Amino acid sequence: MKRLMVGLGCLVALSAAGQHREIVFKEADWKTQLANAKKENKLIFFDAYTSWCGPCKMMAKDVFTKDSVADLFNQTFINVKYDMEKGEGIALKDKFGVNAFPTYLFINGDGEVVHKIVGSAPAAEFMGEAVKALKPESTVFGLAKKFNGGDHSEATALAYLEGLDKAYESDKMGRVAKVYFDKLPKTSLLEAHNWRLILKYLNTPSSSAFAYLYANKGSLATAYGKANVDSYFQQTFNRSVYSIKRAYEQKTELKDAAERAAAIRKLLADEPVSSKPMLSQLDLTEYAASNQWDKFSARLNKIWNDDSFPQKISVVVTAANDMVSRAPAKYYPEALNWAVKISEANPDLFTKIQVADLKKRILKKQGKTADAESMALEAMALRKEASEKGQMTPPMMKD
Repeated sequence: MKRLMVGLGCLVALSAAGQHREIVFKEADWKTQLANAKKENKLIFFDAYTSWCGPCKMMAKDVFTKDSVADLFNQTFINVKYDMEKGEGIALKDKFGVNAFPTYLFINGDGEVVHKIVGSAPAAEFMGEAVKALKPESTVFGLAKKFNGGDHSEATALAYLEGLDKAYESDKMGRVAKVYFDKLPKTSLLEAHNWRLILKYLNTPSSSAFAYLYANKGSLATAYGKANVDSYFQQTFNRSVYSIKRAYEQKTELKDAAERAAAIRKLLADEPVSSKPMLSQLDLTEYAASNQWDKFSARLNKIWNDDSFPQKISVVVTAANDMVSRAPAKYYPEALNWAVKISEANPDLFTKIQVADLKKRILKKQGKTADAESMALEAMALRKEASEKGQMTPPMMKD
């Protein structure tokens, strides 16, 4: 028994000693990294991280230090990493459209992204995804060439959609899904096989397939359950409104955003009460995008005075924060007035925290530092109260 224990101890020691390699990241400016990649005829493995990202730290500690991972990456790629909030990383974040962390890019010597991984993963899965970068036909970008070249077969389309889903490319996934599902026979969309795929990939209301499904939601509810069907449509509308807002703010894919907004208005035209928050949010988004803040303000007044308006306070809080973020300074007092009105409406604890954060942001932008700090302390106390009650708290808005 003693000999067995000694033997096991030696194996553990050897195992621990064997795990000593890790991915070696090369330090240099981006131009030099590209030149090295071209010279060595290797792909760049680009780790896009931030100092506060928990999954980034976990990957660095638990995955990048595995011998198998280190050997694959050190022998195969030129490994680089940049903090997306510091130095050259800020510009590279915008250049490559990084909006989630961690994001891992595989880039050739010409600066073209050939593969993308978003999020953490176990070592074996991470290596499996990385190896795909060496096979152009299996990458998102290789599949894009096939699909955009006219190959809309189910095998190519679904492989491409799966890749976009893993790459966190939700908007692009929706556009590809629109092309694929819009070409299918309409009645086939109600079949179980396609319905499962639609739930996963079709996220744009501007699709004719989506319009057909929405018109036949009664049949879908009978076949697959009303709760599931209603949830799909509600989530798709909500995510689309958010995506439209982001597109207008970033001034990207504006034509696509306008098409989705028009489709939502058309589909919800016959549901005036339940659709009020969504349709109003679309109007507010478009007013903000075109700097029509007087119209923005007038719409908020109309919303506030509408006793039948669902989720009124939530819409107004969001809109007031948008005013603080994007409107000229002369509208700050108006945003503060909305914060006061919401406070007087005796909101729940979650909303009280939102209002305290809103007031802090306004006061800080107005240069009233002491008042802003006082409001920040109030928001902190409310968050503590919510935590003690086991209640959810809202994310803090940036000043």
